[in-house]
Amino acid sequence: MDQLQIKDLEIFAYHGLFPSEKELGQKFVISASLSYDMTKAATELDLASSVHYGELCQQWTTWFQESTEDLIETVAYKLVERTFETYPLVQEIELELKKPWAPVHLPLDTCSVTIHRRKQRAFIALGSNMGDKQANLEQAIDKLRARGIHILKESSILTTEPWGGVEQDSFANQVIEVETWLPAPVLLETLLVIESEMGRVREVHWGPRLIDLDLLFVEDQVIYTDDLILPHPYLAERLFVLEPLVEIAPHFIHPILKQPIRYLVDQLEQGNA
Repeated sequence: MDQLQIKDLEIFAYHGLFPSEKELGQKFVISASLSYDMTKAATELDLASSVHYGELCQQWTTWFQESTEDLIETVAYKLVERTFETYPLVQEIELELKKPWAPVHLPLDTCSVTIHRRKQRAFIALGSNMGDKQANLEQAIDKLRARGIHILKESSILTTEPWGGVEQDSFANQVIEVETWLPAPVLLETLLVIESEMGRVREVHWGPRLIDLDLLFVEDQVIYTDDLILPHPYLAERLFVLEPLVEIAPHFIHPILKQPIRYLVDQLEQGNA
């Protein structure tokens, strides 16, 4: 992908763990590479399809100086976050933040951290069978938007019978496609935080729930850890997930089963016939 590169932007600011760093300040140096499609900017002089690097450098300087942080990791992360928020056309950022005056007291050219993030597409299943079910789904989506997660597509809301053998009310189910620069584990943690904010209590396995947010796919990533399994391990067994998913992504290919979602729906429906 095309890249805009900015090298060695110097900013004087007041970040650091030591009181002297926050009192006296020091020099920091930013270098970054921003990836986005420059075709329209180059061929049609479309300024909306470009990043004004002069304005960006001024914005970085303003953001950099408006607060003080203990760690340069925090500063670099916030710069990446705000750059993505301000320039939606940017798909990937690699940013290096140097601290040449670091209080090391040894021969040293510079200390630096580098943060590299790119936007990814993910699918999230939503479910609710308590209270105003549709309102619960809408509130969860609003909370995702408030965290900078861009909603690309929303399926219809389906009413389905509960799954898992626990007697309870029917569910309102939906699947959405989102775009986010958050890594998969962080995206999952964000979903859990939203569930908690909305008042979900996990008392009965597969039992009633005010809101349920399941991470189904993050592009074609395959992950197996104690905290996260991708793709979602029960996806191919659940029509209440596959049916809304096939509505918005019928040709998406399951990275393990190597079949498009529409085939998985057909196979499950035939097996249940």
